Amino acid sequence: MKVLLIDADNIGLDFAVRCEAYGHEVRWYRYSKKPTRNGEGFPGITIVDDWKPSMSWAKNGLIVTTANAKFMPELDRYRDMGFTIFSPTVRSSKLEIDRKAGLDAMKRVGIDVPDYQVFNNLKEAETFARKSDKSYVFKTMGDNEDKSLSYVSTDPADLVGWLQRKQAQGLNPKGQVMLQEKIDMIAEVGVSGWFGPEGFLPNKWQICFEHKKLMPGNFGPNTGEQGTVCQYVEQDKMADEMLMPMEAELLKAGHRGDFAIGCGIDSKGKAWPFEFTCRLGWPAFFIQCASHPCDPAQWMFDLLRGEDSLKVSRDVSMGVVLAQPRYPYGDAEPKEVEGNPIAGADEMWDQVHPVDMMIGKGPAMQDGKVVDKPIYQTSGEYVMVVTGLGKTVSKAKDKVYGAVDKIKFSNMIVRNDVGDGVIKKLPELHKFGYAMDMQP
Repeated sequence: MKVLLIDADNIGLDFAVRCEAYGHEVRWYRYSKKPTRNGEGFPGITIVDDWKPSMSWAKNGLIVTTANAKFMPELDRYRDMGFTIFSPTVRSSKLEIDRKAGLDAMKRVGIDVPDYQVFNNLKEAETFARKSDKSYVFKTMGDNEDKSLSYVSTDPADLVGWLQRKQAQGLNPKGQVMLQEKIDMIAEVGVSGWFGPEGFLPNKWQICFEHKKLMPGNFGPNTGEQGTVCQYVEQDKMADEMLMPMEAELLKAGHRGDFAIGCGIDSKGKAWPFEFTCRLGWPAFFIQCASHPCDPAQWMFDLLRGEDSLKVSRDVSMGVVLAQPRYPYGDAEPKEVEGNPIAGADEMWDQVHPVDMMIGKGPAMQDGKVVDKPIYQTSGEYVMVVTGLGKTVSKAKDKVYGAVDKIKFSNMIVRNDVGDGVIKKLPELHKFGYAMDMQP
């Protein structure tokens, strides 16, 4: 099959490598604001500078996107012309990019959302916080690049101080901002499903627990996700409460691909939705691929035709990010992050998902001597994701960190406690009927 990967997040190397391994012809377009060497030296993958000339080449094959903002209007037009595109639409991606649109959609289908207030700027939000006696979560309402600015305050004074610092730094978010009432949570849980022309694939829900902070114990800056624990399940309470009510809305929007919602479970066992993800998630998609013992492209192609050929493992699956400075800020110069030799990855390749990696000549041990030969090297800050599966969270964790221990590169950043909090929270979640299939 001809597979065209339109990679606006510059994170699609692993999928390209997997498709090539199954004999597919792969063309990979990488969008990056600065020069990138991701994938350099990997055999069997054609890297293209522009995706549009390859559309006619891939028309009868599979076209996959990694993001949900850039190129969506153009891709919608191609979809209308009969192209097979595994991607959200402009209408469905708006549910994530525009938080108000997502919240309004939840309300339309009868999903309760936490109380929130909307403001035109940070100063208005600060004024409101000063008069409040409640804790709030700050979020932007507009462009999804601004979503990294979310902040969970401990009290109104903490929020006021944070808002003042951001204003002093000249922060000017695009569009409006919101303060959402803080929920007294026992856990944050996400649930996702794969969506085709007939709706969600039945009996293939995936629950997940994200670890967003950089450091063990949930300290340090947000990273998006530093590690995640997932599991495919046949039935799930949260899927019934949060995803199935959205099915008709997504059918109208023409959505295709992954669709997820993140929620907080309060101390009384009620799930409160926070936001949608209307695209492939990272590192979630790497972990999903590790749980798919089947052709990585064929099941996507079949889904777009209304068929279900996806095979999944029901084991707990876990992934952790291996990075290097200046992660998570992403502002390193190429000379700081390119060419860092990676040892051990080839030994654990079935668990390695390359991201900012390339193959180049470098030092390696051979017959007890140092020789120069093609080796794996870094090409950016977000180097790879390592995954592992097991019957329980503990066994999946052992599998992941057993592989991590064998991979070496200088200044490696990895969080070593992914899964520990999930193990502690599961008994309480089980009391309320959530994550019932996942065992500590």
